[in-house]
Amino acid sequence: MLELTPVCELTLQAPTSEGRGAYLAAASGLLQVKEYLYVVADDENHLGIFSSEQPAKAGTTLALLEGVLPDEYEERKAAKPDFEALILLPAFEQYKHGALLALGSGSKKKRRQGVVLGLDIHGAINTEPHIVDFSELYEVLKQRFAKLNIEGGFVRGATLYLLQRGNKKNSENAVIAISWTEVEQAIVDKVVVPSSALGTIQAYSLGTVGDVPLCFTDATLLPNGSWVFSAAAEATEDNYNDGAFVGGAIGVVDRQGSLCLLEHIDDQYKVEGVSARVEGDTVTLMLVTDADDASRPAQLLQTRLSGYPWTRCD
Repeated sequence: MLELTPVCELTLQAPTSEGRGAYLAAASGLLQVKEYLYVVADDENHLGIFSSEQPAKAGTTLALLEGVLPDEYEERKAAKPDFEALILLPAFEQYKHGALLALGSGSKKKRRQGVVLGLDIHGAINTEPHIVDFSELYEVLKQRFAKLNIEGGFVRGATLYLLQRGNKKNSENAVIAISWTEVEQAIVDKVVVPSSALGTIQAYSLGTVGDVPLCFTDATLLPNGSWVFSAAAEATEDNYNDGAFVGGAIGVVDRQGSLCLLEHIDDQYKVEGVSARVEGDTVTLMLVTDADDASRPAQLLQTRLSGYPWTRCD
């Protein structure tokens, strides 16, 4: 079992709305960009911004969308944009130093948009949020996955890879290849991302915890083209309602798409976001959690994997 070390809770200088606590609760995506830790939460309209050097220092937030979400649980669940993925985009057009893409899960029609934020040379956000419509692409994916639930992604070369999370009833996990060129052009032209951007789909089986399948919750790219993912086993049969969390794992997939490594983790932590830093043959991972409880702050955790670069694993 892979040991996870708690680092801190994701506290904020101020709550995102009057009825919320001063912390992020349902952390769902994580990126470290130089001195910044960026976190999306699936029950917020905001991006959390923390120091990578002092993560315990209370963070700030930036509104991704206009408006305030309801405080009541069911109302908030119905209204939220469900940002589940936070993806680092390469430099393009006006985004000379790259950008962040916060992406909705697609599990409901309200959850089919992304938000792009440009970065400066230091990794700080330097643009206003730009909303991107993924509804056409997601509608096609909905025909392939009855319970569409995009949970993570990364850009490698000319391809944007998105991770589909399965569930107990629809257990198929998949990595979906999307033309980054077409997505990039849609962002620049301020038009809907076309369905023609859809490429190949590769299914993955990650095993089970008891009778509950492990399913993708996030991923991050490594320098050699392999990628690390987090997974959770949650006893739910759809893409809307949460279920009992029974276990999780961290894994590695090589550049060719073969599963290299799968390590189970402590079942007290439901990891929903992962970011990586490589030093020699060791990969240091920063992880964020979601306890499915708005009264409990998300946690930042750390662990290490040895054996990089995992050049081929089949």
